[in-house]
Amino acid sequence: MTDGYDPALRRLALALAPPELHARPGVYVGVGGPSYETWAECRLLRRLGADAVGMSTVSEAAAARHCGLRVLGLSLITNAAPGDEDE
Repeated sequence: MTDGYDPALRRLALALAPPELHARPGVYVGVGGPSYETWAECRLLRRLGADAVGMSTVSEAAAARHCGLRVLGLSLITNAAPGDEDE
């Protein structure tokens, strides 16, 4: 799937986001779950280009695109990955 998330909606959301939200684009990786990633898994996903990891957004976006919908994905990061405390 290419352009899973609508580029125009992404630009609009970033333009309208208040500065205090620290909104920024990134790469979201979907995993099967339900589980928390180990330190080694987090290192691997980071090396593969992941900025965030979750369990549902990717499958939901794929289903919406299959239905012909424009999709915008927003993620609230609530916990840091193991090893990220120093970054």
